[in-house]
Amino acid sequence: MTNAVKNSGDNWLEAFVPYKIYRISNSLNQRLRARLRELPMSLSRWRVLSVLRANGTLTINTIAEQAAMEQPTVSRTVTQLVRQKLVSRRAAASDSRFSEVSLTAAGNQAFEAIYPIATEHQTVALQGFSKTEIKTLHLYLQRIQANIANEHDASSDWPSRHRA
Repeated sequence: MTNAVKNSGDNWLEAFVPYKIYRISNSLNQRLRARLRELPMSLSRWRVLSVLRANGTLTINTIAEQAAMEQPTVSRTVTQLVRQKLVSRRAAASDSRFSEVSLTAAGNQAFEAIYPIATEHQTVALQGFSKTEIKTLHLYLQRIQANIANEHDASSDWPSRHRA
């Protein structure tokens, strides 16, 4: 017999909200990625198309922020979408150092073809929730997002607030 200590864990992660949100988001992304592969469309291209559809013409940096993607990934994705003629890219009128990206007519058509898949994906995830529960969930998620944004804004003094 060994002297190993039996360690069954304490399941602390089950009560850790960031972990749960990450797991749910990761699971949703994996399932959507599999559905998009059939089209063929990558998750990153779908996210860029979605952000442009929701917000109109944007800079690469704003797309990265809105899509929660790294800027180099967005740049590569936009280049792919330009080659596919799903978006157009031009120098920003206000500052030629920045590019503005817009959906093309073909990009809008691609979005329209994928949108039912994405909404079905959401419907499956929210199955069994009432309209009121879904509205409440959105409100809770907005509050979490605002709390995170407020913490980020205050992060410059984080070391002084958390010294032992």
